[in-house]
Amino acid sequence: MLNPGRTAAIGQLLNQFRWRLKNLLPLGTSSILWGLVFNGLATYGYLAVAGRALGDDGYGSLAVLWALVNIGGFGLFQPLEQEVARATAERASQGVGSAPVLRRAAELGAAQFLLVVIGLAAAWPLGLDGLLDDRPELLAALVLALGGFAGAQLVRGVVGGRRLFGRYAWYFTVEGGARLVLVAVLAAAGVAAVGAYGLAIAVALVAAAVAAAAPDRPFVSPGPPISYRDLGPSLAFLLVASLGEAFVLNVGPVAVDIVAGDELGADAAGVFLNGMLIARVPLFFFQAVKASLLPSLATLAGQGDRVGFRNMQIKITAAVAAVAGLTTAVAWVCGPWVVRVVFGDELTRNDMALLAASGGGLMLMLSLALGLVALDHSRLSVFGWIAAITAFAVVVSLDLAPFLRVELGLVAAVAAGSLVAGGLLRHQYATDIR
Repeated sequence: MLNPGRTAAIGQLLNQFRWRLKNLLPLGTSSILWGLVFNGLATYGYLAVAGRALGDDGYGSLAVLWALVNIGGFGLFQPLEQEVARATAERASQGVGSAPVLRRAAELGAAQFLLVVIGLAAAWPLGLDGLLDDRPELLAALVLALGGFAGAQLVRGVVGGRRLFGRYAWYFTVEGGARLVLVAVLAAAGVAAVGAYGLAIAVALVAAAVAAAAPDRPFVSPGPPISYRDLGPSLAFLLVASLGEAFVLNVGPVAVDIVAGDELGADAAGVFLNGMLIARVPLFFFQAVKASLLPSLATLAGQGDRVGFRNMQIKITAAVAAVAGLTTAVAWVCGPWVVRVVFGDELTRNDMALLAASGGGLMLMLSLALGLVALDHSRLSVFGWIAAITAFAVVVSLDLAPFLRVELGLVAAVAAGSLVAGGLLRHQYATDIR
């Protein structure tokens, strides 16, 4: 039985830890985190129910659709959220509305979506049909889901920029919950059409965007006009950076498939992907920090509070570096065991440590790149991703074992990207305060 004095001391230490963690992370991180946790569990439920209802063939098609929606959605439309969040937060710090920002961003997003639709239509006879198992209904679901994704990113940008982080968390809750409810209804009704399960993805995105925006009237307030010239270039640079992020995040299994050839067998890419999923769990939760960090930094930049900006950036960078080191150590100790239990695959401790280090380095690089975006230097954030992709290409060409080549390539990519982004951020900060 614990001594009452010792129990009180432990409680005091836990309270101090919670207080320090609350003051270390940007405002709203904990709220968004709970939404992400629910969304993750709901996603697992959605995929599990769909897998049982559709069988192996149908579920394989749905898995491809799921990957295309998430890779394409984030890669192409994440810049809408980032630039709207930055501009909205900056305007809010100056006491002016962001309706013109949302209007211009929506117009640019609609044009971008139209180009995506044209591109998908052109790609259908060139191989996309085979990728989606010759199911036109999945192409329709993909188009609708990407449209819903674009609209949702606009809503998330405004909500994040206004620092309505409870509403931001509600978006994740509704998106995951609506998708899960829809798939449960379809399965209970005995529906086995894969297109219906794909359509549920699009419906959930729209429902979440409406739920996040609906309670606030007006959703955006009138403000000074903004031109395409003010918004367009930033979105273009952010698009390049977003595609670079998507490349670094997802290239691992593809690279293994290319460099391994017949040396490791057809399942090598899948084994590598499973190791990444376990080693990079912190990256999933980092979305909460990422969503709240940009508006917080942009608010400080808009207020001219350079000291506050610098302090927040240093705290986040230090915290992310500490988490990266800790998770790398944990992955080295128990990562192979977790992969074996969850997936039945065999990976070494070095494999898991390197994969975890690349995930931690990516979090660090994103933290630094968001600092450049918050200072309205989106163009400079591109250079970090260029350095990352270049470093990956150089290292992966070395004559090493396939897994090691790709793992070291990913570590080199995030290391080079972090150094470039950090150097540019330090230089730009020093320049802006003169």
